[in-house]
Amino acid sequence: MSVREATGCGVLDDGLAKLFAVVRAEFRVETYLPDPDDPVLGGGRCGVAGCGRLLRSRGLCKSHYARWLRAGRPDLESFTKSASPLEKRAVPWTGEVYNLSQLPPRLHLEVAYALQCRHDERAGKLAREAFGRVVKLALDGAAESLLDRSLDEWLGLMKRQGPRRLRGSRSFLRYAHAKIEDLLTGADASTEYARDVWDARRLSLRVRGGDHHMHFDGIEQPWLREVVKRWAKFRLATGHAFTTIRNDVAALTWFAKFLVGRQPDLSDASGITRAALEDYLLWLSSTTLIPHTRLKYLVSLRMFLEHCRRHGWLEELPVGATLYQEDFPRRAESLPRFIPEFVMSQLERPDNLDRLADSTRNLVVVLIETGLRSGDACSLPFDPIVNDSVGWPCLHYFNSKVRTEQMIPLSPPAVKAIRAQQENVRRRWTQASPWLFPKERANPDAALPLAVDTLRDRLSSWQKAIDLRDEAGRPVRVTAHQFRHTFGTRLINAGVPQHLVQQLLGHRSPQMTAVYAHIHDSTLRRAFDDYQQSRVNIVGEVLGYEPEAPTAGAEWVKHNLARVRDSLPNGYCGRPPQQDCPHPNACLTCPDFQTTPKFLLVHRQQRDNTRILIATAEANGQFRLAANHRKVAASLDRIIPALEALEGGQEAGGAC
Repeated sequence: MSVREATGCGVLDDGLAKLFAVVRAEFRVETYLPDPDDPVLGGGRCGVAGCGRLLRSRGLCKSHYARWLRAGRPDLESFTKSASPLEKRAVPWTGEVYNLSQLPPRLHLEVAYALQCRHDERAGKLAREAFGRVVKLALDGAAESLLDRSLDEWLGLMKRQGPRRLRGSRSFLRYAHAKIEDLLTGADASTEYARDVWDARRLSLRVRGGDHHMHFDGIEQPWLREVVKRWAKFRLATGHAFTTIRNDVAALTWFAKFLVGRQPDLSDASGITRAALEDYLLWLSSTTLIPHTRLKYLVSLRMFLEHCRRHGWLEELPVGATLYQEDFPRRAESLPRFIPEFVMSQLERPDNLDRLADSTRNLVVVLIETGLRSGDACSLPFDPIVNDSVGWPCLHYFNSKVRTEQMIPLSPPAVKAIRAQQENVRRRWTQASPWLFPKERANPDAALPLAVDTLRDRLSSWQKAIDLRDEAGRPVRVTAHQFRHTFGTRLINAGVPQHLVQQLLGHRSPQMTAVYAHIHDSTLRRAFDDYQQSRVNIVGEVLGYEPEAPTAGAEWVKHNLARVRDSLPNGYCGRPPQQDCPHPNACLTCPDFQTTPKFLLVHRQQRDNTRILIATAEANGQFRLAANHRKVAASLDRIIPALEALEGGQEAGGAC
């Protein structure tokens, strides 16, 4: 029974009875001693054989870690093997025991219930010091229940406890207060919508990352706050993502901040005039927000005003209170933040990849080979591979940006990484995992996927470990999203049509993919300039080219279009693509034909074949056909020596 034998076996009030009914016996104890393998308060056992105490740092318990420091930080593996286990104690040391016996019965059960919820939800590690500080706060607060004070009052008391700052303490206090409030007062969607801070978990919404909250408390005007909440609720109901709406609310919070400064006594929407909006444009441009953020905030405000007018949410809103397209700052044209190949060669080196843990290594390979957004990759289902009609493996995933399922072909390295990761998951978790990349700690049932923040931290540590540097020798850091930009840039530069790259990357519009085409153009233009310096026509004459000439741009466009229209095995067509070809299948007798030393082997093989064709035609009495073959042979006899001379000149130049 515990908790002072159910408070002296007296009659329990409703709240205490409800708590006693839901808190399990293992958490009703007066002294809670977590198992080292507990996913919330545990953290594994000391690496010293026979110790079995809770980890504190470097794979050691608190005492063995202190011994290691006193020994001068020797090699950890050697120290772990040689260290002797500590003398066993009846009661472990301070910091691993959680004494709740001094708390009033109801407060005792409330803290135990919050701990139980945290344990069951696998919500992540809870620092033991943070838990202890919350217990001390509850004792100092002289309260019978966490609900005796508001959350703000408790946070204020915690702040006055001293300068020591523990983020985990505040987080656990908020968590415990919310859990008790939900249990004792009832929690449903309507209750959550009435609050000024929404928790996505209470609304049964899954949010990637650590922040599950949407704050309306920054909007000081009550009338505006309620309408913004109504708008956010409407947006949730129409299928928009929680994080997207949270960004919209942040935009409206900035607008509310502006109104407080300009019209502090404004009691309704009548003051939101066109003149006020123009003033807001000027005010927003003077803030520290980057242009892209200012643009997003204005788009959110325009959408909010349009919805308010359409649905009659702000009846006092003036007719002219509208933002127009010309009010928005120009969107800067951005280039893809691709990773230079010099850096990618370091990241893709097998020995560097092997320095990552197996699961992270497989995830990085999947990111490089597929261009997935990191959030979509972390949330891949356990078996995302589907074979197409000819047996080629494809990746089936959910594109969270455009909110649709997609299928893309997989490369062999990506398939190998996915299969290896499936085997890792089977070995580590005894029960089936719904995720290909499950969260690795505080997740014994594999119910949670790997967090994007965890991937970011691992990538950062890995790049430091391999000493990643650019061509100038400077340390460089890349993000997971840059693998996506690199994937798109590589596809474009390999000549993959832009509309196919759009499908592979899951872009909603061709404009998003067009960013990568700029890189392709500059890459091909450099190659084109090199090609123009080493080309000959069918009579073996070297063709001149001046990259700085006024016609260079037009010549580049003609060449680029010709590559799309005509693919020749031995050169390029120099005819503008707008004109029909009068020499189909007779390029070696066409005055528009051009070629380079790149095709020498093809020309030599064709010359040998042509001689055989001439002899065969003459033997069969086909003298007209033989004459046509002789024209081709004559062109080849002029082209090949000219190309050999160019090739020799290039080799000589390279040797210098």
